[in-house]
Amino acid sequence: MYKRAAALVAAGALVLTSGAQAYAGPAKLAETPTADPGNATISIDAAHPGSRLAGDAVGLSFEERELGIGNLDASKGNMVQLFRTLGASNVRIGGNTLDRDSLWVPAGQQPPNPKPDWVQDIVTPNDVKRLRGFLDATGWKAEVGVNVGRWDPALGRDQARSLQKILGPKLNAVECGNEPDQWPGKGLAPADFDYTQYHARWAACADVVGSSRIAGPDTAGTSSSWAASLAADEGKRMNMLTVHQYASGPDITIDKMLAPGQITSQLSSVSANLAAAGKAGLPMRVDEANSAYSGGIDGVSNVYASALWVIDYGLSMAQAGLQGVNIHGGLGVCNDPIWNGKFQRYTPICASNTAYELAQVYQVMPIYYGIWMARQMGPGRFLPVTVSSGTNISAYAVRGDDGRTRIALVQKDATTNAPVHVSLSVGKAGGTARVLHMTGDALNGTATTIQGATVDPSGRLTPGRPDTARVTKGTLELDVPSGSATIVTF
Repeated sequence: MYKRAAALVAAGALVLTSGAQAYAGPAKLAETPTADPGNATISIDAAHPGSRLAGDAVGLSFEERELGIGNLDASKGNMVQLFRTLGASNVRIGGNTLDRDSLWVPAGQQPPNPKPDWVQDIVTPNDVKRLRGFLDATGWKAEVGVNVGRWDPALGRDQARSLQKILGPKLNAVECGNEPDQWPGKGLAPADFDYTQYHARWAACADVVGSSRIAGPDTAGTSSSWAASLAADEGKRMNMLTVHQYASGPDITIDKMLAPGQITSQLSSVSANLAAAGKAGLPMRVDEANSAYSGGIDGVSNVYASALWVIDYGLSMAQAGLQGVNIHGGLGVCNDPIWNGKFQRYTPICASNTAYELAQVYQVMPIYYGIWMARQMGPGRFLPVTVSSGTNISAYAVRGDDGRTRIALVQKDATTNAPVHVSLSVGKAGGTARVLHMTGDALNGTATTIQGATVDPSGRLTPGRPDTARVTKGTLELDVPSGSATIVTF
């Protein structure tokens, strides 16, 4: 269990650009025997802009219990500044605690006494009001869950109406239940529970929400056909198709997480649901994601390598056509046990000890920096990129709404390797580019900086002055540190 007091601060939602373009896949490593393993040749096709990278392509996800225990409070701690540092985005509030142990108590009522054995967290309209203040202070918007696993029509109706009334334009969507494909294993549905039975429960929730701002089905993974079926059956009542995706389970390693095939595999697994969303005219979001499920893996999810992974993951999903992804986490003590023997390894934001947790003053983990870097790429439209290299490097290009072109280079080899020399063809005769680096001490280390800077105790990040590089005859020559992320801006 989390070591919490009733006044924990709000969890941050990282914004990053989201996209929707005709997707040809992430920049692939050209498997040519002539590629110099120490070099990379990258070309940008500025004449054919593609899908859109929106401002909220990378957001955050938290458990429903964060509301009930007093987090997301604009009057306390440094969470507001941590959200502002990332930039306005989408925060999703749901998770396992939504259906498993969260009880909605309407205004003017008291919790049942004694409480049912399953109840661990109480959520009330006052908690939603606190959330509204937090969203107003940060510029973020939210999707918030209603308990459908333990469905109570009267409570569901009251919560849905409270969410709509209190959050107003800050409410992106109501999430009807969480991971229904796993309800049988949690005692929330019979063993033979299927899509038809789930659809009936979802429809009952949608009936009381009475709005088109409804998300679903929030299945535990992307292999289930329930998302495609729900899009076909209920697309007109929905405004977002949502599923969950984790890079892997307990067998994840740094090498697996950063392998070129990892992103290809994750893109492939969402393709059927993405096609179904497109057919139904719905945006699609992976509104719960991270490197490994069940809290993450020590030495993988909580180290610098995760910062490189999340840039690649967030940008590749947006380029594929998803509206965005939400990186899941919690606001307890970093790396502490959470529930059922699971540990909090993957969270972007956490407290260094119990005293700071109670004071609602948080620090950031390496993955937070990766989210911040991805956020710098948009909003705008993706440009086609071609990569030829013998190294593990990915590249994304975006023509920003501000008229600037930005290229993200994610080099995922060991930090001890020699720098990779990049020849970047941008189609301009000349000029000067700004270059911003995210670096770490080692893939399995925790030290992470952006242009030499780290997030300070107030929650601010002030990177040093960007490097500059010259474009000569349409090409920029650049040495990129191994195990780093670089953003080049023209």
